[in-house]
Amino acid sequence: MAKRAEIRALTGFRGVAALIVALYHFSRGFGGEPVLSVGPGYAAVDAFFVLSGYVLAYNYASTFSRGFDKAEYWDFLVRRVCRVYPAYVAILFVATAKLSLNFGGGEHASLNAWDAFCNIFMLTGWGLHATPIMGVSWSVSAELFCYLLFPLIALLTVQRIFFLGFIVVAALAAIAGMSQLGLGIEGPMDIVSSDHSFALARALCGFTLGVVGYALAEKAKFGLMAVANYGLPVALAALAASWYLDDTDLLNYVLIVLVVWLIAQGSKVGETVFGNRPVYFLGEISYSLYLIHPLLVPFFAKLAKRLLPMLGVEAGFAAALCCYLILAICLSYACYLVFELWGKRVMLRALLPKRRAAA
Repeated sequence: MAKRAEIRALTGFRGVAALIVALYHFSRGFGGEPVLSVGPGYAAVDAFFVLSGYVLAYNYASTFSRGFDKAEYWDFLVRRVCRVYPAYVAILFVATAKLSLNFGGGEHASLNAWDAFCNIFMLTGWGLHATPIMGVSWSVSAELFCYLLFPLIALLTVQRIFFLGFIVVAALAAIAGMSQLGLGIEGPMDIVSSDHSFALARALCGFTLGVVGYALAEKAKFGLMAVANYGLPVALAALAASWYLDDTDLLNYVLIVLVVWLIAQGSKVGETVFGNRPVYFLGEISYSLYLIHPLLVPFFAKLAKRLLPMLGVEAGFAAALCCYLILAICLSYACYLVFELWGKRVMLRALLPKRRAAA
């Protein structure tokens, strides 16, 4: 499986999405009327699923669109698990210690052997009625489920153009249907419960639309750059407007899918906005940032409340927020270096033959 050149702007966009989630959780953890409004920040998680589908199709679709090969499938799954598991299990250990010592100051959760099993093996988002130790683990778990189905999705989309329209309609219809179920916590699509499989369906729809986006780009090789150059600024402006105006989450969702697709075509706007070094750096550490930031929210939310009487509401909130982001980014960079890079290499060498692990 030869890996293609990275689309830097997509990595940067993933960093922006992770930052939005981190800001959203901090504003919610602050309590009361938020000083900083991040809108439906939970919707940024859907960008992860769409991005993942597109990037995996970009790198691996040619392998699986020809048919199913057990050796290639095993190689793919091992590489994906080695990519996400080292950082996951490291943060899970810290979160478990924090929960056991009750550092969060909240009510101590009662966990059983089934909860432990599902947390260790990344199954908390599969609707198996397991209590997650890390609240954000549902999405990582759902990603794992998407990896398992990726070869089938690639087989049905990349080489079979007549399926694409049906798949797009089915995925968007499923999203629209889920948004009407009333299962969202903070909004229609904030579906994260471990007691049902709708969170898994939410992830699978976004992931599939990402794969379909790649298939469409491959079928229409001409004129995409011009479309992206002119369409991306319009789509970004529309997404920024709908972010605070769309109370159904459906327009936001469609625009996120469109923005990911337009960025992936390599436009100058996308490279300038999302491919620059600072934003790209956020993208590199985005997975660690996504896992780590919830551990810091309770402490810095309390710090913000203590600073309010001394500095005022805006200044106290801003000071705590800056400290929160600086520490989260520093810890995420360390986690990225140690677990996402070094830990991944160690796992690959242990699970794959030496020649394949070095590829």
